[in-house]
Amino acid sequence: MKLKINKQFWLETFIATLYFWAVEIIFRVVESYNVFSWATFRILLSSFAICLFLNFITSFFHNIKISRIANLILLSIISVYSLTQAGLLNFIGLYMSLGTSSQFGAVTSYILDFIKSLKLEYYLILLPLAIYIIYIILMHKKQESKPFFDIRNRLIIIISFLIAILLYYLTLILPFMQNPLQLVSNIDAFHNPTNSSIAVNQFGVNMYGLLDIKDLIFPYQDEGNVNINNEEINEDENSRKFDDTAWKMLQESTTNNTYKNLNNYFMNRSITSKNDYTGYFEDKNLIILMLESVNQVIDNAEYFPNFAKLMEHGWYWENNYSPRNSCSTINNEESGMTSLYTINNICTGNIYKDNTYFESIFNLFNNKDYKTLSFHDYNEDFYARKTIHKNLYSSHFYDITDVKDYGFEELHWPNDAEYVKKITPYFVNEDKFFVWFTTVSAHHPYSESDLGNLYYDLFSDENYDDSVKEYLSKVKVTDDALGVLLDELEENDILDDTVIILYGDHYPYALSDEEVDSFLPYDVSKGFEIEKTPFLIYNSSIEPQIFETNTSYINLTPTVANLFNLDYDPRLYLGEDLFSDNLTNRVIYADGSWQDDIAIYNSASSSIDYLGEKIYTTEELQRINQDVMNKIRMSNLAISENYFNYLEEGLKEYKKGLDDE
Repeated sequence: MKLKINKQFWLETFIATLYFWAVEIIFRVVESYNVFSWATFRILLSSFAICLFLNFITSFFHNIKISRIANLILLSIISVYSLTQAGLLNFIGLYMSLGTSSQFGAVTSYILDFIKSLKLEYYLILLPLAIYIIYIILMHKKQESKPFFDIRNRLIIIISFLIAILLYYLTLILPFMQNPLQLVSNIDAFHNPTNSSIAVNQFGVNMYGLLDIKDLIFPYQDEGNVNINNEEINEDENSRKFDDTAWKMLQESTTNNTYKNLNNYFMNRSITSKNDYTGYFEDKNLIILMLESVNQVIDNAEYFPNFAKLMEHGWYWENNYSPRNSCSTINNEESGMTSLYTINNICTGNIYKDNTYFESIFNLFNNKDYKTLSFHDYNEDFYARKTIHKNLYSSHFYDITDVKDYGFEELHWPNDAEYVKKITPYFVNEDKFFVWFTTVSAHHPYSESDLGNLYYDLFSDENYDDSVKEYLSKVKVTDDALGVLLDELEENDILDDTVIILYGDHYPYALSDEEVDSFLPYDVSKGFEIEKTPFLIYNSSIEPQIFETNTSYINLTPTVANLFNLDYDPRLYLGEDLFSDNLTNRVIYADGSWQDDIAIYNSASSSIDYLGEKIYTTEELQRINQDVMNKIRMSNLAISENYFNYLEEGLKEYKKGLDDE
């Protein structure tokens, strides 16, 4: 019997594949991914396999109309999903993961800001959907009510599907289809799609969505097997030395492979030596302010005189970056306190709020008999700071509800300056104190806040959009808070004995890139320049300096620990002391991208851009990428497994046993 092919089925499959693939192609174009790559071919195969599978399932209903409706529903979902993902990358700096609702919360809370942030070209992603709707309308009179599907036709479909899957798998493993500079291999990224930038680029935004669902149901189990290649450092009188007897005993008794691998990684990390800045601020007070949504716009003496005063008499790092991730505020706050890379696609602080970190900056000061306090002038609506800060060993955390006679009405955003005035009595009379204060005034929304209008007229002569002027008005309030803080310290005669450190949690991402670019003196479209934020250390006794070092909040705790001569083990911190003689001078971003004084590496595209004549060899780049990936993996694993709680309890037990001997 002659085989009769169902041409209508294959035509519908081809058309659906074309439309699905078109969504991905447009997405790649608007996201500046390379269209002429093996990834594009891989995405074509997955689009074909998905459409073939869907049409095969709907063919059992013996009505091509059902197949078209199913394709329309799926195309609608992937189009809206793709548009949302493009918008989220622009809005919060990463693609969303279904493993957490944090990204959805950030968008739904400020939906107007999110919609406003969508670039016009993003809406091109909906074009294939519109065309497909027109196609269905035009074809609605040409329905085959009883398409034929005998066993041979169905067998051909199944074989075609399996061939597409096989070809897809080959694209993941064939050497000539791989990029030697990619941070993780394609097959590893497929099994563990937590690096969303690489997964979206290599597999397409919608296959990433499917892999994300897979990872939610069947989480990837990473036990932390890594290759450790430490450089030998010659010991001298400045070398720090540690007795690892208890740690080694703990390692020998541990049966959990993940903990054993984490022990091996941290125990074998390099130990930075003491240097000329060790103990520079020993026994002084310390106040760290993480400035909400403040970038280098605050470096303007005309509008922000208090910051200018601190900068004029302080140490300033002009190449400081605050890489965004999911829940950038709490994640980057926690990274500053622990020198760990948080898990970039989840709200790490909230998800792992019950973790404890004995190595945190709070506990280092606790061990030096400091009074440690932390403050934030908002409530618990977004982040569980009362639990998080307690487990970071802050002696007491105060939010806006805990400070007497201070509150805010609806539409009246908290005023940092007023809050500082209220909280200084909590610590100025202590013998030695360490205070952490996370501001909030400069947080969006800008058009719905009284603070956005407070200093609006001050910027009336500037050629800025209204939203920018409202943002600057709110930054002005944060600068007022710096002035209040300086006045309070001076009135209590402790300004000279107090060190002030400032850094921004992230740039004001509720503004468009064009709006941000309008008030900065550099091109924010270049590299990762949009992620720049201020980092400053001030004390009235120091000589002002400007540093060109590439740095981020990850280096905060080890730098402070060295400056204050705290008792700390550098191996437990993924950041570095900025005054170390062996400083790497490299910033690592949430997706594994990085930059130093030689090059900028983009993990999403696996591309390298050099800043001068010096270049890396392929082997050198692979070693750097391996080190970057190790830091992120092991840091993330330490967080997800509550490793530092295990380490603290284990060291206590074995140290006690050694003391009793």
